[in-house]
Amino acid sequence: MATYVLAIDIGTSNVKAGIFNTGGDLISLARIEIPIYYPEPGAGIQRLSEIHDSTLRACEQALKQAKVDVDALSFSAQMHGVSIVGKEGEEITPLITYLDTRPASVLKNIELKIDSYKLYVETGCPPRFIYPLTKLVWLSQVMPNKFRSAEWFLSAKDYVMLKLLGEPYIDKSVAAGSQLLDIGKLKWSSLALEIAGINESKLPNLCDGEKILCEAPRNISSRLGLKNKVQIVLGASDGALHSVGVGAVKKGILALNIGTSGAIRSVSEYPLVDRDRAMRFFCYYIGYGLRLPGGAVNNAGIGLRWFRDEFGHIETSIAKLTSKDPYNILTEEAEQVGPTSDNLIILPFLSGERFPMNNPYAKGVIFGLTLRHGKAHVIRALMEGCLYTLKWIYDSMAENGLEGLSIRTGGGGSRSPLWRQIQADIFNLPVEMLAVEEASLLGAAAMGFVALGIYKNINEAIDKMVKIVDVKYPNPKNHTKYAKTYNFYKKLYYTLESLYIEHSQLF
Repeated sequence: MATYVLAIDIGTSNVKAGIFNTGGDLISLARIEIPIYYPEPGAGIQRLSEIHDSTLRACEQALKQAKVDVDALSFSAQMHGVSIVGKEGEEITPLITYLDTRPASVLKNIELKIDSYKLYVETGCPPRFIYPLTKLVWLSQVMPNKFRSAEWFLSAKDYVMLKLLGEPYIDKSVAAGSQLLDIGKLKWSSLALEIAGINESKLPNLCDGEKILCEAPRNISSRLGLKNKVQIVLGASDGALHSVGVGAVKKGILALNIGTSGAIRSVSEYPLVDRDRAMRFFCYYIGYGLRLPGGAVNNAGIGLRWFRDEFGHIETSIAKLTSKDPYNILTEEAEQVGPTSDNLIILPFLSGERFPMNNPYAKGVIFGLTLRHGKAHVIRALMEGCLYTLKWIYDSMAENGLEGLSIRTGGGGSRSPLWRQIQADIFNLPVEMLAVEEASLLGAAAMGFVALGIYKNINEAIDKMVKIVDVKYPNPKNHTKYAKTYNFYKKLYYTLESLYIEHSQLF
C-alpha cells in the first residue's frame, strides 16, 4: 500500500499544506493566506487564532483534493515570532513577527549589559531585533503586566501544537532561531534565559523534530478525516526544511530562497559562526546533527508584493482576466530591461534589515532614477536589489570557509526564469531549479518519510524525492556588470547608514 505524508508549512504570508508520495510528487496543494497587521509604526503582527484556523483549513483542503489516506503530518514553520499565551491557551498578545521593528529600541541596552559576541557564539544568533530574546526584553518593558501574566511564550507552530495536542512543543530547529537555544548543546541557553528574565517553564517542550512526536489525537483525526494511528512529526523551521527540500545538505551546495523574505544557507556538521565580530551570519539547526549557517533578509519578494499592491493595478487586472499570476506578468515586463536596470539601483529595505548588517532603521531607496527609466526598470531593480544583499551575506560566509559550488533555488522567486538567471549572474554560480517549487513542504515530507522508516536517512530521502529540472549558468559579461554595481550598492548603503538613524529621529 502506498505511503503518503501531509506536509504543513506555517509561513508568514500563508499556510500551505501538501500531500507527497515517496517519490517526491506533490499530489495536492492548498494555500490559505494569513493577514499581517501593521497597527502602528514598526509593528508587524499576526493573530494566533487566524494561524491555527488557517492551518486546519489548509489541511482539510489538501486532504479533500488528494482523496488519499496519509500516514503522517509533518510540520514546517516560520521562525522568530513570539507571543504571550495564557493558562487557558488564550492570546494575551498577538504573534510579534520578524517584520516587527519595535523591539529594536531595547537592543542597545542589551548589548551594553553583555558581551554580544559571547551570546552569538553560544546561540548562533547575533544581536538582532528579529529574535524572540530581544522581543521578550522589549515586552517585559512595554507590557510588564502582560509579561508577568504569561503561562507560555510561544511561536506560531508552538501555538498550533498547543491547540492540537493540549501542550506546546517546539523542535530544536525553530528554537535555534529564537536566540534562546545553545547551538552546541541543543538545550535552552542559561545565558539567554537570564537576559530574557524567564525560566524554561515558560517555554514550550523542546523536542527532536525529526522524530515521531505522537499519534494525532482523535478530535483532530475526526475533523480532518484521518485514518487511525496517523503520526505527528514536529519537523523543523521553514528555512531548514527549504535546505532539505532543495537537497542542500551537503558541503558546496547552497540553498537560496526568495519568498516573502529571502535567505542563503549552507550546511555544517558542527556549530560555525563568523570569526569577524561583525557577526554577519547566523548558525541555526536542521536536525540529524546538522547546523545551518547562513543569513536571511527581510526584504525579498515582499518588495515585489508591495509594488504589485501599490503600482501593479493593471497587471493585477490582466491577471484576473487571463488567469495568470500577476507576478509572472511583472517579471515578464522586467525582461525588457538589461542587467543592472540601466544603472537604476534600489536599496530594498522596506522593513529594516537584519543581515549582513543590523539596521532596523534602514529604508527603501531608489537611486539613479532618470526620465528614461520606467516601470520595468523599477521591477528589475527590486529583483536585483534583494540579491545584492544575499550576495553580501554569501561573501561573509565564504570568508569563513563556506564557499559554494552551485545554488539550489526555491520559493516563489524560483518560478521566474529571469530571477534565476539574475541569481546565476550575480553569484557567478550555476543555479538549479527543482521540480517542486514548495521546497519547505517537500523538506517536511522528506523528514516525515524518514521518521516513518520509509527511508533510512535524510540523504536517501533527498536522492529519491528531489529532482532538478532546470539549470541557469552565469553569463560572464553580465557578471562583470553586476560585480561593479554590487560594489556600488554596498558603498551606497554605507553612505546612507548614518542618515537612516537621523531620519528615524526627525519626528
